[in-house]
Amino acid sequence: MKKYLLIFSTILAFGLSYSQTPTFSVYYMDVLPGSESAVGEAFDQFWGDVEFKSGGAYLERMDRGNIEGTHRFVRFGELENFGLVKAKTPEQWQAHRNRLEPYIEKRGPKYSGRIMGSNDVDPASKPYIQLHDLEVKDPMKWSSAMAKLINDTNASSDGNMVVYGSYDIGSPSGATHWVALGSNNLVSLIQALADGEKNVKEWATYHKTSGGTKVLNKYSLRIIKNYGEF
Repeated sequence: MKKYLLIFSTILAFGLSYSQTPTFSVYYMDVLPGSESAVGEAFDQFWGDVEFKSGGAYLERMDRGNIEGTHRFVRFGELENFGLVKAKTPEQWQAHRNRLEPYIEKRGPKYSGRIMGSNDVDPASKPYIQLHDLEVKDPMKWSSAMAKLINDTNASSDGNMVVYGSYDIGSPSGATHWVALGSNNLVSLIQALADGEKNVKEWATYHKTSGGTKVLNKYSLRIIKNYGEF
């Protein structure tokens, strides 16, 4: 998905064409205790050999924070080129749901939105991720401020991942936007957060120019299955 990254400037205005808009949908679920391996096998059986028109998919295990399920499934790709090269039949989709059903305690909420920018690091290479759900007062100012912050601090990011975007359909806790920070594991993520706080000048510029934001929730997860290409 490298061709999608850092295209925030093309999607700042709502009226622009969606022809270059990377998008995502996320589906939460509660997996029965001890069933993660079986669920992973079911996802491998269905998604492991598919060819995506663009993007791909992750199966993620929720970890710390105020979370809405034990796991979630994320699909991402270009809005106008979303889907599979060879579409699955209704019977294949139903068989996939049937394989999962014994291991899913309940289905959770679903959200969709846009991926607006990144520091060009593949999330699957930094699979332990903290999500920040935000209430953004001025989306245009915020998008510009985020892009500048990432650009100004990327040299000191030690190879860690940053991706950010919007919630457009569905709004967890009233959030309008999100930022994902990824590292190798919990310890390295905490170190990355501590190191990031040293960029005092860059953060001051961000807060001054972002138009005002409020953090509504923070939670972490790990990518456990990776299909396709970001």
